[in-house]
Amino acid sequence: MLKVHIKFSFLLFNALLFLMCDIRHITVFYTVCTLHELGHAAAAVLTGAGVRRIILSGCGVIMETGTCIRMCDGAAVLVSGPAVNILLWLLLTVAGCSGPLRDMDLAAGLFNLLPFPGLDGGSLAELFISGRVCEPFLRRLLLILQILTGAGLAAALLFC
Repeated sequence: MLKVHIKFSFLLFNALLFLMCDIRHITVFYTVCTLHELGHAAAAVLTGAGVRRIILSGCGVIMETGTCIRMCDGAAVLVSGPAVNILLWLLLTVAGCSGPLRDMDLAAGLFNLLPFPGLDGGSLAELFISGRVCEPFLRRLLLILQILTGAGLAAALLFC
């Protein structure tokens, strides 16, 4: 049976969101997030891992799945959320649609692929690094990638 846990930080995040944003942007935000998580859930079910628990917190949604037997199945589950967002962005762009739904889909897809812990990209990196003979080298390489990504994002924010 699927268990859903709602943490107080999720309720606080929602209260702040409703105070600071208009309902259209909130609706788009939750639509994009829901489609992202449904992508993960569909891949988890298709790979046989299934979804055990969903935790809603102020930092986002954590979906706990069963164990994937093959590494490629685990990678598919992790990539499927951002893939849904990027595919929707592509479909909306090709259809000539513009607006917050299209833009937020691209932002969510790319953001979740960043190589930081807690994001799909960081979990994907962890999946490929853990247990490897060259794990210490790969962890140093990941740290360099995280520093460069963080610096690039900071520079983009400063100069835009």
